[in-house]
Amino acid sequence: MKKSTKMLALAGVTLLSVATLAACGSKSSSSKEAAKTNLSFPTEVTHDGTAIKGGQLNYAIVSPAAATGLLIDELADNALDLAFAGMVDESMFGYDGNRKLNDSGLAKVDFDVEAKKLTVSLTGKDYKWSDGEPFTIDDYIFTIEKMADKDYEGVRFDDSYTNIVGMDEFVAGKADKISGIEKVDDYTAVLTVKEMNPSMQYAGGTVPHFVMPKHIYKDIAVKDWATSEYSRTAKTVGLGKFKIKDIVNGESITYVPNEYYFKGKPKVDTLKVDIVSPDTIVSEMKAGHYDLAEMPEDQFDSYKDLKNLTLVGEVSSSYEYLSFNFGTYDKEAKKSVPNPNAKMNDVKLRQAMGYALDTKTAGEKLYNGLYHPANSLLISFFGDLHDSELEGYTYNPEKAKQLLDEAGYKDVDGDGIREGKDGKPFKISLAARKRTETNEALVEQYIAWWKEVGLNVELYTGRTIELNSFYEMVKANDANIDAYLGGFGTGYDPLPKVWGPTNAFNMSRYVSDENTKLLEAMASVESFDEKKNLENYKKWQENAFKEAFAIPLFESETITAVNKRVKYYDTYKGSDTKSALEQIELTADKGIAE
Repeated sequence: MKKSTKMLALAGVTLLSVATLAACGSKSSSSKEAAKTNLSFPTEVTHDGTAIKGGQLNYAIVSPAAATGLLIDELADNALDLAFAGMVDESMFGYDGNRKLNDSGLAKVDFDVEAKKLTVSLTGKDYKWSDGEPFTIDDYIFTIEKMADKDYEGVRFDDSYTNIVGMDEFVAGKADKISGIEKVDDYTAVLTVKEMNPSMQYAGGTVPHFVMPKHIYKDIAVKDWATSEYSRTAKTVGLGKFKIKDIVNGESITYVPNEYYFKGKPKVDTLKVDIVSPDTIVSEMKAGHYDLAEMPEDQFDSYKDLKNLTLVGEVSSSYEYLSFNFGTYDKEAKKSVPNPNAKMNDVKLRQAMGYALDTKTAGEKLYNGLYHPANSLLISFFGDLHDSELEGYTYNPEKAKQLLDEAGYKDVDGDGIREGKDGKPFKISLAARKRTETNEALVEQYIAWWKEVGLNVELYTGRTIELNSFYEMVKANDANIDAYLGGFGTGYDPLPKVWGPTNAFNMSRYVSDENTKLLEAMASVESFDEKKNLENYKKWQENAFKEAFAIPLFESETITAVNKRVKYYDTYKGSDTKSALEQIELTADKGIAE
């Protein structure tokens, strides 16, 4: 197959050269052994020097956009807000290196599969919120009840909650309590659910895990959560490692240790977290201004040899994808409503758009080989559940043209651009996020590749869109958007429920009977059997490829730059890590410069 000459020109003139570094392997998990064998970089580092007492840890979040300022994870729905909130907030449950729940968190879960009961028990009886108030199981029950409130505006109320017995009656106002929640004592509750599913075993899975301080939010109407000073200012109270000292809205937060943190007070005196532009992060790290930062893969050549840094790697839990606008979301019914007249309803059109893209060349030329083609919507981060043998949408422009011909998109007037099935001009309006210069070149290249197979694809608004505005438009299913280029952080639960008919994050609003049936199979009791679980995940991936409601584009290796004054750092997950933020120590008062 031919390669696009335009891509080669872009790579040669405006972008970084190809790195000789190999990309990460096709199969991996977050366990230590998998990480050691599949990554291009070490997964841990120990630097010379004696740890000082305290000091300020400087942490850079690399992003071209500002945060919205929400600091409670019950409402935060983007990676920036969640990063800031995660310093003061804490999930109920801990997990091991394979993302399985264990007893390392605030609470543990015991499963009775036959009785369909989950026993949630706090792992300690003297835990406190960051303001010194006691933390009990009442806080957990309160959070579940309030997230079921009709005025709750977040996206976290999903099937994890509606699966609880009695939740439907409570939401409908037919009951004043949730019958499936039994408080045993101040430290224990039993949840009775309608259905058990294997996802419950994973961090971020289908056991409700959010918790908020009842002693504060009981006096705040649910409709006012997002504007409350307890959700946006230094008054935010949590169970996490830190408390807030100072805020520069949307840009930076300085934290101090939470003396009540259940795993012990952090070793640094302060933590400063800044949003740093991708355009300046390399110079900032070179100057020693930050101790930790997840670095842009497209700038690898500019920081790979910096002597004041050590690079560590991990398989990313996120992926880039192309999806489409299939309908709208009914907030009251909490489900997607497909539009039978949506422009992108033709599966052959969607498949053709996938086959038209040469993601292999793009990953090599634009991202130094650290972005590599994703063959499935269940990425290799999930180890054996990932179908590494799935064909995926590999570059095949001739097949793309054949599919478009079969679907009735023909070049009627001979100008190289296909008309619609009705013979009239046909245009696809594409929304894309504004990110980096390299991403701008990538989006331009996508449009060029689609043109090569005869599709007229134009950027909605004529340009890429600021991150927060982009997601607002896509979530609202702007009728002027036909397709969009998104990114998704999977979390640690492998169940791809984001593509389900009731999930608010299913921004495409795609629904099909087969997709729903296969999602339900993966979430069923039968999938507690490992062999059946693997079989169900394979079937879903095969069908997702067939239905092409989303085209997986890239998965990647995440590179974290660690300043050499950080004594130890690793990329292991959950209780496997020895460098959680409360454990990090520094060997100098200031960051080491190049």
